[in-house]
Amino acid sequence: MQESHYELSLSPFTAMYLPLQMDGLLLPNVTVVEIFKIDNISPLLKSPEWLIGSISWRGEALPLISFEALNGAATVDPKTISRVAIINGTADNSHLPYYAVVISDTPSLHDIGEDDIELCEGRPRGRAEAMSVRVNKLIAGVPNIEWVEQHLLAYILHS
Repeated sequence: MQESHYELSLSPFTAMYLPLQMDGLLLPNVTVVEIFKIDNISPLLKSPEWLIGSISWRGEALPLISFEALNGAATVDPKTISRVAIINGTADNSHLPYYAVVISDTPSLHDIGEDDIELCEGRPRGRAEAMSVRVNKLIAGVPNIEWVEQHLLAYILHS
């Protein structure tokens, strides 16, 4: 039986660690537009558990998701949400230019080179994650952005 071994090969980049309730997400910092404090969430009718509602940002209504719920864990109570990350949409800019993800605390920036990141195979990976990694003693999920945005677009376009 062959042992599977994965290597990460990458050019240096800056990533943002977004803290969630359990651990966090790691995204290229260019993906995150802004960290935004919210005080009002508009609920959506008949939405999946992971789609918490919508928020107003720069005059636009953005869908607000719980990455944890989309990833198969429990959702967050909307009353406890105070901070979100505004994410650049990549799948279909005409229907999803931006969306918001619930975060639990202040994010942090990390300059990442090839020696600074490693796969973390001991951490369970959820359905919305491409991989689990360890960076600077932090363990994080790397979201499968395409999968996340496909689910969000499917709801937006068919509701």
